[in-house]
Amino acid sequence: MKKFAALALVGLAASTLAIGSTISKESAIAQQPETQRSIQQPTIRPYSVNPNVALDGNWILRWRLSGITHQARLSMNGNFGRMRVNARMPNGNLIAAEQRMTLTPTRNGFILRGSRPTYPGSRRPVPNYNADAFRIQPVGRNQLRVTNCSSGFCVPVSMRKY
Repeated sequence: MKKFAALALVGLAASTLAIGSTISKESAIAQQPETQRSIQQPTIRPYSVNPNVALDGNWILRWRLSGITHQARLSMNGNFGRMRVNARMPNGNLIAAEQRMTLTPTRNGFILRGSRPTYPGSRRPVPNYNADAFRIQPVGRNQLRVTNCSSGFCVPVSMRKY
C-alpha cells in the first residue's frame, strides 16, 4: 500500500509539471524596465500578500478593438488608480474618457476594472464608451500578459511603464 501511495504521488507531481509547462506565450507581454530597483524586487506572484505592488506607477497601454486603436495612460497606487483613454474612430473623431480603476487579485493574476467613464476633467459621462476591464496574468519574472476583456471577448494589450 505504501508503494502504491508513493507511486500515486509521483504520478500526480509529474502531471502537475506537465500541465504547468504548457503555458502558451502571447505577443502581449508587459515588461518592467530593468533597473537596480526592479532587479531586487521579488518575482510577481498572484498569491502574494500584496500583489498589486506589481502595477504601482504609471503605464502606457495600447490595444486595438473592432478596428479602433486605443491608447491609455494608467496611474496606479495600490488597489486604485485612474486611466485616461483616447480612441480614434474610423471617421477621424477622437473619443476621450477618464475612468477610476480598481485592481482585484484573482487565483491566477489580477482584474483591473474601470468605472464611470467621464469626459476628462468633468463629471459628465461619456455615452459612447464602456468601462474597460483588463485581465492581467504574471507569466515570468517582471512580465505580465495583459488582455482587454471589456467587449465580451479579450484582445491583447501592450503595456509598458513610463
